Amino acid sequence: MKKSQLVFLLLVLFCHLSFGQSINDFIEKSLKDNDIAKKLPPLDTLVAMAKDYSPFIKVTVSEQQYRDGVVSAEQRAWLQYINLEAGYNYGIFDNLSNAQIAGDPQSQTLFSTEQSRYTVGVSLRLPLSAIVNRRARILSAKGEAEKARYETQVAEVELEQKVAELYNDLLKSHRLFFISGSIVDNFRVQSIRAEKDFANGVINITEYTRLQQMMNQATMGFELQRSEFISSVMALENIIGAELNI
Repeated sequence: MKKSQLVFLLLVLFCHLSFGQSINDFIEKSLKDNDIAKKLPPLDTLVAMAKDYSPFIKVTVSEQQYRDGVVSAEQRAWLQYINLEAGYNYGIFDNLSNAQIAGDPQSQTLFSTEQSRYTVGVSLRLPLSAIVNRRARILSAKGEAEKARYETQVAEVELEQKVAELYNDLLKSHRLFFISGSIVDNFRVQSIRAEKDFANGVINITEYTRLQQMMNQATMGFELQRSEFISSVMALENIIGAELNI
């Protein structure tokens, strides 16, 4: 509905208000009694619901967790250059005698025993490139993780702004919808009176036609405002992922 048309209809409505009722009284009382904000959850609650539901926020949070994991992996990357080997053997082995162990050259006796033998070994192969690039790789990973956190924060701020915008749009569209309904109700009363006046010859066909056209215009404005109000409700419901009990 065009702004000029709405202003025109409001002026007409206000000119036909009952005696003793001012414009401010009408706006104050009617809109206060029909304030949809009383039926809606608080704005903070709507924002929290939107954050919990938002697929984009979930994507940014997942990206942040992934980047944090990359940082941890880079910090532990040096462990891949350490090799730990262990072995186990069981069988009959030839052993040196105590004299041989002591270094007696005359002793040539070996004796065999059944034994279990374990071997453990550790080796380190650390390429120079790994040493030189380790700090840079860790700093790069931390930078990506920090970027992911900022992206999550930016997404949350933008979502908060969007929810607030849709919330205010809903309040505005409901008020305009209510006002346009009041305009139609007023013109309906005027139309009934005009029909009687026209039938009794009090007004001519020109005046009667003018009133009917104003009634039609008010009805069209009401339907447009009703459509905008429904669209505002659906937009807010879509972003919070829940139905509004209004």
